Amino acid sequence: MITRIRSLFQRNLVAKIIALIAAVVLWSYVMNDQNPSTDGTFMVQLSTVNAPEGYKITYDAEKVKLKVRGPRSLFVNISDGDFKAYIDLKDLESGTHERKVKATLPQGMELVEVDPENVNVTLDPIVQKRIRSEFIVTGAPGPDTAVAHVTQDVRTVTIEGPKSAVDTVTRVIGYVGLSGNTEDFQLQVPLTAINSDGREVSEVRVVPSSTNVSVQMARGLTKKVVTVEPQYKEDLGAAYQLVSLKPDPAKVEIAGSGKVLAGINSIRTEAFSLADITKNGDKVVKLELPDGIIVTNQSITVHIVVKEKPKKQ
Repeated sequence: MITRIRSLFQRNLVAKIIALIAAVVLWSYVMNDQNPSTDGTFMVQLSTVNAPEGYKITYDAEKVKLKVRGPRSLFVNISDGDFKAYIDLKDLESGTHERKVKATLPQGMELVEVDPENVNVTLDPIVQKRIRSEFIVTGAPGPDTAVAHVTQDVRTVTIEGPKSAVDTVTRVIGYVGLSGNTEDFQLQVPLTAINSDGREVSEVRVVPSSTNVSVQMARGLTKKVVTVEPQYKEDLGAAYQLVSLKPDPAKVEIAGSGKVLAGINSIRTEAFSLADITKNGDKVVKLELPDGIIVTNQSITVHIVVKEKPKKQ
């Protein structure tokens, strides 16, 4: 039996080999003609691998364009989601770095081009900072009523977020609306981190995010509008010159007995340091209130303008 099979296989062996080669050549020709190699372009979401913990990670391209090549038949049921584009963040630390974009392709595909080929990735460390919370009273109390005291359960909060954002926070504030109140009241006040321009810094988280505030009202007091006089320490750096100090607001409404108010035309701030001032900026300072005087907002903002002294030749 085996001898018979061997005989059948060896009979006309050369012709069979030639026929097999011809079949392979013909199959290759037909496949290349009917399913030729072609190029395609896909927009792929950029991702990261080996990202270190404790950083906010941003890069200057959310998507990259992959140009690939492969048999036409492979493009029939393929989409952007079948590709992966990524950057490897292994061993990176704080700062901005240029990294090469890498790609993973479906089987049978060949990578022709990546656009962009490299991206800049920034690692911004997540940090925390303790800061005192403040309250701004808005609106007006009822007739013949003034705000005597504002107290809160939480005086110091933690702000957390990317260092670049945390560094811009100058104040954490809550707004207390009077809305014509004449009696003492309490309310839960949300806390917001803001920068020197008075804009919210949304990239940071305030912990706790709110606090309970108690407002004590006083009756039978006389009111008077007076100017604010900033008081500062003579500790500005030797390389700088003070140009101006502008209180905001420039005037405040105070309340007290008519006898006490009669001799008051201005209110001073507490003396504040200029030692850390190297450029124009703001400081939040408390008002120095005489005995028997109350004010709705006990803190004001002082806009500070400085300039460098001319260097000696």
